[in-house]
Amino acid sequence: MFRSFLSLGSLVLIAHLPLVANASTDAEPKVFATQISKDNAAALIRSGPDAIGGINDWFISNGTLCAIVSDLRHEGEFSAKGGSLIDLGFCGRADDHYSFSHDLLQGSRWRPLDGSAIHLENTENTASVIVTGQRDGAKIVTRYTLSADSPTQLKIKKSLSQNLEHPNAEKFNFFSMLNFNYHSLEPFVFASKNLQESNGFNHQDFVNRGESAITEASRNADTIITISPPTARHGISYGWHLKSAERVTDTERYQVPSFVLADDASNAMLILNDTFYIGDGSEIGWLQLPQLLMLSLDDATLETDEIIYVGKRGDVASITDQFFNDKALLSGQVDEHNVAIHIQHRDGTPLTHVRPDRDGRFKVKLPEGDYQLHIKGSASRVLNKSFSMSNESQSLGKLIMPTPARLSLPKGQAMRLVFVGINGTPNPNFEDTLTGLTVQQDEAIRTPSPVSQVFLAGTQGDARTVELAPGKYRVYATRGPEFSLEKTEIEIQAGSNHQLKIKSPERALSTPNYIASDLHVHSGLSFDNTFSELDRVRTFVAEHGEVMVASEHDVPVDFTPYIEELSVGDKIVAIPAAEVTSLLPTELNPYSGGHANVFPYYPDKLAFRRGMVNHENQRWRDTIHELRKHQGDDVVIQLNHPRADLQLSGPDLPEDWSEMIDNGHFLSHMGSAGHPYNPHLPLHEHPNNVLVEVNPDTGLRDIDFDLIEVINPGGEEHNERIQAVRQDWLSMVKQGEKLVGTANSDSHGSHNQVAVPRTMVSVKDDRVSAFNQTEFLSSLKRGNAYGTTGPMLEVSLGGKMMGDTFSGERGPLSVKISSADWIPVSTVKVQVNGETIDQYTVTGSPPHTLRVPIAFNKDSFVTVEVSGPASSDYSAVYPDISPYAFSNPIFVDYDSDGKWLPPGL
Repeated sequence: MFRSFLSLGSLVLIAHLPLVANASTDAEPKVFATQISKDNAAALIRSGPDAIGGINDWFISNGTLCAIVSDLRHEGEFSAKGGSLIDLGFCGRADDHYSFSHDLLQGSRWRPLDGSAIHLENTENTASVIVTGQRDGAKIVTRYTLSADSPTQLKIKKSLSQNLEHPNAEKFNFFSMLNFNYHSLEPFVFASKNLQESNGFNHQDFVNRGESAITEASRNADTIITISPPTARHGISYGWHLKSAERVTDTERYQVPSFVLADDASNAMLILNDTFYIGDGSEIGWLQLPQLLMLSLDDATLETDEIIYVGKRGDVASITDQFFNDKALLSGQVDEHNVAIHIQHRDGTPLTHVRPDRDGRFKVKLPEGDYQLHIKGSASRVLNKSFSMSNESQSLGKLIMPTPARLSLPKGQAMRLVFVGINGTPNPNFEDTLTGLTVQQDEAIRTPSPVSQVFLAGTQGDARTVELAPGKYRVYATRGPEFSLEKTEIEIQAGSNHQLKIKSPERALSTPNYIASDLHVHSGLSFDNTFSELDRVRTFVAEHGEVMVASEHDVPVDFTPYIEELSVGDKIVAIPAAEVTSLLPTELNPYSGGHANVFPYYPDKLAFRRGMVNHENQRWRDTIHELRKHQGDDVVIQLNHPRADLQLSGPDLPEDWSEMIDNGHFLSHMGSAGHPYNPHLPLHEHPNNVLVEVNPDTGLRDIDFDLIEVINPGGEEHNERIQAVRQDWLSMVKQGEKLVGTANSDSHGSHNQVAVPRTMVSVKDDRVSAFNQTEFLSSLKRGNAYGTTGPMLEVSLGGKMMGDTFSGERGPLSVKISSADWIPVSTVKVQVNGETIDQYTVTGSPPHTLRVPIAFNKDSFVTVEVSGPASSDYSAVYPDISPYAFSNPIFVDYDSDGKWLPPGL
């Protein structure tokens, strides 16, 4: 049930109503609804990190708020059809942080209420978009309304009924309204009718735990508030409020139980079909859980009344103030502004949270009561104060935070600084949002990943200082694997000021004719992220990445404007790209379709999802065809993270293999195959044969990617993940599928490493200023590239490079391995047809050079792997990975007949 919410088609055309007057004209009223067209798109489409609406979508505004509902032809994250609320924010402000929302029968991603019709209603004072959806004989009508009378409220009314005589009718006991807020905006659960039921930023996991979590995760509250991070260019908050949920028949109307669920992966509201037989509806306990299966809608209708309140600050108070509009005002001033002010009832129950303005001033409305003020600042500083509120406004005056210790950072040099607490000092967290967010999952408690590193690009906007808690720290300065690693130790006293004295990393080795690329990079433009695009560029420069391929989920993005804004065009280049991200399980793709990067993919600024093609409920061969038709035959398509580990890679599968599948890993389910790839079987045998089935119209197959991501950081399973993907990859190469192996960071937030792992791609001139995209893409698709987490390679066979073909029965393999002195290399493996024929131990200082004569007895291919142990210094700057590099194949035409025949399994 709930596990089906997340895991990381045919189109219905409707007769649209005539468009209302163009919104860009002076005569246009402030309150209006219209369909976005080529003529008005530039004036109507939203902007901000999560803005995706475009031409043909449906727009409503009241002059204060602007919202967009997707057109039926525009698929969503949970449906192959549109009709979902996708954009919401203040008009004329680049603040859209709203992702997707969708209604699901039985809380299942298998049962989305797909949109089937959309129409508009405009009155003198209101504007509405009305969407009809259906599934399994169920029908839902959703009305999105903005009015001048409620300027910061989007009102949503839904009516759900079911025709059990419908041929596809399948009963459901409840439905869920799901807000797809995947690891993005932090949620705060607020109970407006009973404040003591609020649990604030402390949640129970429900997405990953499945049905077992319902008794603990469901909350008798009515509002989920999500807030943008403190680093957002324009702060915003959304307060999703369920005003009522009623069961309606011809003779009666009464409230049905409803619950909220929130964690760091998504937010949901659960609406039951009827009341419990036993219980007052305030909780779902073990006594109520089996009753869920007995509930039925029958001939009744469920009607819900929802409101999304929108606030102009990234805090909870900008929403709770709208609930407490008639209450007294509490004000004050903190002597610094980068703090979060938490207000709790005296017993510790959370009530609200407010961020002060640039001068440290804050205002918040509160009901009468006794409260605690809990102010959180950087470097683990806290200030507590008790107070009481009457029905009169009051000021707390000036509040003084404990003085932090400040450390001044180097200026004008690109580097990444990593801080490690020593002698009992905890690692710092420089990007603490100060919410205190926690998610309970069984015995474990998840918190946002701490960020103990600072990225300097040596240009404008670099951090000048950091604030640290008292203690001892080891500080590392790194610039990527081609540079030296510098370190120093510092001791910080409370309230002190220090200057960080550390050497700038120096170039330790060269990589002639190879350019460092990361072909899988995320930022806040992805739905699961809020990381600033400018900061993403800064991180890439700091790590000496040179070619950045944007990989935002289902949105093509070009980072060139951000590179220009930071004036670092002489250091990095960006290739416009997108990550095709399938999340929808369907009969065709039981576990969704997986993920793939596409580049170059040039964004269309006026199109839905900036021009991303529809891809849900399709086979990859059809999506690949659409991508090439859309972007040209030269487009590069990379299969991303195709495996998580080795669990589903054996010749035989465990009995519970279907429960182990992660939808995002294509080779663990192969899309329409609904079965893991078996690298021990030929491609023409089941289940692998699905990959090579040819579309008779296009000639394409599901396996027709250009690249396969061999290295994608996998935490504790990192090395196992490499083994699993490498086994799959080589089994395909043995059978003639010349996919090129790559290595990428798949970096998301600032806690992730970017540009390591990296793919080193052969080019004639490796200067960024001389970058030629056509040459780069051609070389990459040909296979003249290697993947690395630190060691650098030069590999040739009889003068032939990776991706080339050597002719002859024997030839000399030349391998040169270079690495900085802090990146140890100890083992070199030489392989023919994926099997190791020689293994060497290398000692002493690099570079290491090997010359290995190899004799062949048939057409073959040669690859190389190098590895070494992760030293403590290496692990400090590159946690969870170890030194490793692999080459792409050099092919061998044994009989020199001009044809390469795959050696087979």
